[in-house]
Amino acid sequence: MLSRILLLGATLLAAACQATGPATSATGPATTPTTADTTTPPAPGPTSAVTEPAGGGSEKLFAHRWALTEVAGQPVAPTGDAREAHLLFFPPDRVGGSTGCNRLNGSFELLAGGQLKFSPLATTRMLCPGPAAVETRLIQALGTVQTYYVTDAALELRAGTAVVARFQAAPAGPEK
Repeated sequence: MLSRILLLGATLLAAACQATGPATSATGPATTPTTADTTTPPAPGPTSAVTEPAGGGSEKLFAHRWALTEVAGQPVAPTGDAREAHLLFFPPDRVGGSTGCNRLNGSFELLAGGQLKFSPLATTRMLCPGPAAVETRLIQALGTVQTYYVTDAALELRAGTAVVARFQAAPAGPEK
């Protein structure tokens, strides 16, 4: 519990230190998923545990610590002494977690129809050669997210119709 409070405090401190200026999305065209992306649940498959679109499911998003299980089509498992890659969502618009090596934090925006957009995320800069590939793929994937689908136990982040990352609900215990 103490680690969650500390992570929340660090996230709030980082948010307070961010420069105020025009949003980066104001300078470029917004990307909007097609209607099919926001109304069609994921196709069932052997690795797809998510069957319910997010619409109104944001309370489920905030209810869990989400452990990364797949990114860019590749399964992810903790290796050695690396912290498990995960995300934590804090109402109304903050996200924190770990890439498996470095901590990350930033903000996100929930829009109608299960749309989700992450701000550019800040990460620490520790040298971790083993999990670096997972970190790179995760940060790149989060930058492409357009929609999300969530159940009590699983979270899928999508760009168009492609799943870019899958997460499983994990107990919200002390940070690894």
